[in-house]
Amino acid sequence: MTLFGDEALLPHRDEGELTGSELRARVGEAVDELSALVGEDVDGLLKRVLALVNLPGLSATDDHDLREVLAELRICEQEGRRGYKRRLRRETHVERPAGIGRLPRPRWVKAAAAAGICGLCGDGYAAGDMIGRAQLDPKLPHHYVPMGWLCWHCLVQRRQHPTRRDLLLRIFHGLFADDGVGFNGHECGVLLKWLTSDPALPSSKPWTADPLETTLVRLRASAADGKPVTWLSPQTTRTITAVLQEPAATAVLTGQETQLLAAVAQHLSEWDTNPAGVRHAQYGTGWRFRQRALTLTEHPTVLSRLGGPFFLFQCKVTALGALKDPDKP
Repeated sequence: MTLFGDEALLPHRDEGELTGSELRARVGEAVDELSALVGEDVDGLLKRVLALVNLPGLSATDDHDLREVLAELRICEQEGRRGYKRRLRRETHVERPAGIGRLPRPRWVKAAAAAGICGLCGDGYAAGDMIGRAQLDPKLPHHYVPMGWLCWHCLVQRRQHPTRRDLLLRIFHGLFADDGVGFNGHECGVLLKWLTSDPALPSSKPWTADPLETTLVRLRASAADGKPVTWLSPQTTRTITAVLQEPAATAVLTGQETQLLAAVAQHLSEWDTNPAGVRHAQYGTGWRFRQRALTLTEHPTVLSRLGGPFFLFQCKVTALGALKDPDKP
């Protein structure tokens, strides 16, 4: 029984598994249930709830938003009118980093209605943790997939205070989109430290086959000068990824970092060898092939479960190299 004596108000056990039209229908049912419970008009109530995810209507929501809306509705059902009103009053302001660590303004920031998984790094977050969703620029190529709700680090801090995992995620999604990989000066500094963590690395097989000395010079200059973006070619990035798999480089990693590096290496190899037999005649050799191969992998990883490619923002600069406001065209 719930607080209101109605067992039907408890969250359905399978709601986390729903997608598409089924999920949308379940949200509609939950809106009707809450409307009856709190005695409010359905349309007015839905408008209030959608304000929690900063969208004008259900038609503008994807599965990520619908799950968050449904979680909010289930909590409101359990808390009643008083709790429902309280959840509509929340802090949505976020202090964004300045300089080369800046990010576009998030579409929305809120306390998580329930525990969930970050749409970029795959880490879990708890109910009450601050999360948000990034804007998806309509001018971006259509193959970029909208990320789900992001943890606070991925939403706000990953460019200002990047971790090795952040670099691996940028490498993976940059190669997924096949347009080169760009790092800001903070990220270049982390990558430089990683590549120079052991004097044995320059003697490794991948480094010897494709020397990285010039790349180190570029990374060092970018880190020192605070450059907004330094672009590396797909081939150079693949060489770097191979070097980072050397024992001398993995010795400094945590278990979580090792796991993510292995996942990146696995999928890069699958894109090269095509073990799932994806038909190039149907999917080509670009992002559609890579996306299909990721879906059909025999060994799912956090990367294959999250999908992609995701657009990981790069600073905009003028012709003279000055930073532009990311919220302006």
